[in-house]
Amino acid sequence: MPGKKYDILVSNPPYVARSEWRQLPAEYFAEPEIGFDGGENGLDLVIEILAEAENHLSSHGILVVEVGSSAEALQHRFPAVPFYWLDFERGGDGVFLLTAQQVRQFTPDFQSARS
Repeated sequence: MPGKKYDILVSNPPYVARSEWRQLPAEYFAEPEIGFDGGENGLDLVIEILAEAENHLSSHGILVVEVGSSAEALQHRFPAVPFYWLDFERGGDGVFLLTAQQVRQFTPDFQSARS
């Protein structure tokens, strides 16, 4: 995506913490681990997306990312970030939205949080 800017970036990265991954029901282990393993606290790829999003969002764009069960860890890691948590008519949670302006404002925090 180098050099391109988008109005909407949407991601459903692996966000399951390793300790949670080990406790999932057996049927989850039929899927590739790479689709679930989000690192020690589930935020490894989420933080990478946040740190790089500014480079790919248009000035009026939005970033939408599913973090599922890692939502609490994300809010704890970045308490000043005004994540807007989306509600869905039919279940699901742990999906946030940030505007390009918010992403820009907090990019230094996201970049310094990289592992």
